Amino acid sequence: MTDLFTPAAHWQRLPDRYVTVRRLGALTYNLISTVIVALTVGFIFEWLWAGALAVVGLAWTGWRVYRAGRWVRTFGYAEREADLLITHGLWSKRLTAIPYGRMLSVNVESGPIDRSWGLARVELVTASVQSAGTIPGLEQSDAALLRDRLIAAGEAQALPL
Repeated sequence: MTDLFTPAAHWQRLPDRYVTVRRLGALTYNLISTVIVALTVGFIFEWLWAGALAVVGLAWTGWRVYRAGRWVRTFGYAEREADLLITHGLWSKRLTAIPYGRMLSVNVESGPIDRSWGLARVELVTASVQSAGTIPGLEQSDAALLRDRLIAAGEAQALPL
């Protein structure tokens, strides 16, 4: 079964800095959500329920922070001669093969948090939503090089009009 998700390819992994970014994002989002929900429940119902929800929220936050590192380590991509492979997933593994000739565009994005850590995201747009792919958390220089390689490969293998 593991051979299904590990074809003969050299997998590139995301940088370790992206684990920190994912963990900070999970921590921030979950703590803010927990505080808002706990305060709302405390004011509307009872503070005992708010305390119980806060404990559950903190446990969920800890799980999400721990899981962020595992999620980043499962993510990989491989450039092959005719296509790009992207794999990820903790419980449900997913392997997406995107033929270079089917790519419509390649987007590079970097939000404020990613920029502060020197990271960017590469998104491949195809005519099918299911075959589109995103590679998050790349070093900005690696994202620019990958973008250029993907554009060149797409132009070389583009279907004639």
